[in-house]
Amino acid sequence: MVDPVTLALILGGSIIVIGFLGNYLFEQTGFPDMLWLIILGILLGPLAGLIDAASIMSLAPYLASLALVFILFDGGMAMNIDRVVSESPRAIVLALTGFTLNVIAITLFMTYFVIPGVPLLYSLLFGTMLGGSSSIVVISLASRIKVTEKCSTILSLESAITDVLCIVFSLLIIEIILKGTALDLVIISGAIINRFSIGVILGVVFGFVWINALKKIARATYAYMLTLAIVLLAYALSEFLGGSGSLSSLLFGIMLGNEKAIYRMLKRENPSSAAVDVGLKRFESEVAFFLRTYFFVYIGLIVTISSVTTVIIGVALSLSLLLLRFGVIAVATYRCSDLDRERPIMNIMLTRGLAAAVLATVPLQYTDVTKYPEAGPFFQTLSPIYANVAVVVILATAIVATIGIPLLRRKHA
Repeated sequence: MVDPVTLALILGGSIIVIGFLGNYLFEQTGFPDMLWLIILGILLGPLAGLIDAASIMSLAPYLASLALVFILFDGGMAMNIDRVVSESPRAIVLALTGFTLNVIAITLFMTYFVIPGVPLLYSLLFGTMLGGSSSIVVISLASRIKVTEKCSTILSLESAITDVLCIVFSLLIIEIILKGTALDLVIISGAIINRFSIGVILGVVFGFVWINALKKIARATYAYMLTLAIVLLAYALSEFLGGSGSLSSLLFGIMLGNEKAIYRMLKRENPSSAAVDVGLKRFESEVAFFLRTYFFVYIGLIVTISSVTTVIIGVALSLSLLLLRFGVIAVATYRCSDLDRERPIMNIMLTRGLAAAVLATVPLQYTDVTKYPEAGPFFQTLSPIYANVAVVVILATAIVATIGIPLLRRKHA
């Protein structure tokens, strides 16, 4: 009998080794490591029972936030700020159009085929949970697959924006369901503006301040670790003030990764030595790899597919979202010849992630009939459906991206 601590160390080390091998295989063949890691999680959890998913479900918000912070920061560091500014309008159109149509499609599908007879708000809630692609997954893939900088920037910005929309709208609808209030466009608009503006402003401010601070402490011991601590604080402060921590992390990374461009924009003289060196970029990239690896394994661990019907519903939803995305991409890239060859890749980058899984478990908090006499009975019935279908959609969209990317890359090679 293996000691639990020893087993945990063996599993922890093995996951990192497999993550490294998966990443190496991805670099050699173009086959993303994401699916291998999810399958590993399924083997360790639901199939082998080495890890009890129920015992680690409470870790979901913490792991999701940590992975989100550093993967977005890493993605931001790799972005060109000039490209971000020029492609933001197209990314916003793609995010808003895609999110709106996805929510409508999922809401109608749930209302007519899955939970007929249930108030529309409960179907709309599920639509907002799955309305956008996962920034953790998309930015991880976009930064590593061989697409143009323009395509990578648009996809990364789109996923960051839809992450915010999914969180804001899901929590707003839950609040409306619990309080029985009507939809208030003023409140919704205010919440969205606050999330975006506070996140962007804090990311820019923290980034600019830290660039200047790094000049003085860049050679200090553990300066790299201190930088990651500041990223965490920027995320936490943004969330505390009602802003988007994910946007704050992304903008922080963009600021640090574009030090020379920032000085040029401000018409200030570039310092003789860069505050953000290769060592810092390498270090934060390693941290992002570590968290990304465990994140994908965690998705596999929490898989609970209770019936064939759940699989059919999840796959049907995923195919619907895929077909819808073809039209959305066509609209968002209209008259953009630069993206003609990359539209197929953009079409399959619709992967949902842990954010959807976490949002799908939020209704479990409101199943107490004594506290929530009106919403409680509905959430008791619907919470398992939300969680199980969300996981199937996450897996199905991951398979679409994982299989589609190498096939499309080989086609255009």
